[in-house]
Amino acid sequence: MTFTLLILVLAIWACLFFAAISYYSYSMEKEKVRINLDNHIPPWKVMKKRVSRGMLIHQWLDKLAPTGKNIQILSEDTELEDSLVKAGYPFQLTVARLHGAKILGAILGLFIGLLYYSVGFLPLDFLITVFAPFVGYMAPIYWVRMKAKRRQEQLRLDLPDFLDMMSITLQAGMSMDDAFAYYVETTQGPLSEELARLNQEVKFGVQREAAYRSLISRTESSELEALIQSLIQAHNLGTPIAQTFAQQAEEMRRMRAEHAKEAAGKAAPKISLVSGLVIAPSIMLLMLSAIIYSYFIARDIFGGI
Repeated sequence: MTFTLLILVLAIWACLFFAAISYYSYSMEKEKVRINLDNHIPPWKVMKKRVSRGMLIHQWLDKLAPTGKNIQILSEDTELEDSLVKAGYPFQLTVARLHGAKILGAILGLFIGLLYYSVGFLPLDFLITVFAPFVGYMAPIYWVRMKAKRRQEQLRLDLPDFLDMMSITLQAGMSMDDAFAYYVETTQGPLSEELARLNQEVKFGVQREAAYRSLISRTESSELEALIQSLIQAHNLGTPIAQTFAQQAEEMRRMRAEHAKEAAGKAAPKISLVSGLVIAPSIMLLMLSAIIYSYFIARDIFGGI
């Protein structure tokens, strides 16, 4: 009986000791997960502050979203989604919130138009009152499109430097994923954001070719598309691509210079058009005014004296 009781006590102490070790291991793993989350995601207090700043406007957009979905004038869901993807989803906007934003813009435009009309600013106060809601309606849509265009242009400008860095890091012995991660850590911009998303998709188990094609769908740069196509081909065939990056960097810089020359060539006719429509008529009007003043007004003044 005494031996059985001793065995039972030892078993209880062993269970308690095992429970203590398990709890300690659980606490250490929980702390590691918390530190990892804090490194990649802001702490909950910071997230709470960020959410609180835009929470009010987001609530208004969410409330107005159903009404905006029913009024899809020049705002198809597919076009809005494409613009938001290429703009990088600024300010946590979604298609539904963008529908709400256009209704909110129309309301603000109507308020500004009525205020302008009530003050009595002339001329065209009635026309401004009528068209102000439409301008407010279209303002969020055009803002997102402009944001997408600028982001894609910046992405295209970042490509040569990205290719140079990739060529150097790959020749130094880094793997493709490590080279992408190094670029993401050391640079900022739309290309860095897209590559960070690419790395996350690969880590989550998405096939590399599917992740590459997803990157192509989120951008509209022909240079980047050509690069990704070469990466897909190199991945399927297993060929080295360090030299490919260096060659494409030189090619893209040459293409950038050609685009600059082309833009300069297109600017000359525009300048001539402005000169012909604005500057030349102004000079002619000034000369005609001088002639009228000399032959009619000045002669009457001095003739009367």
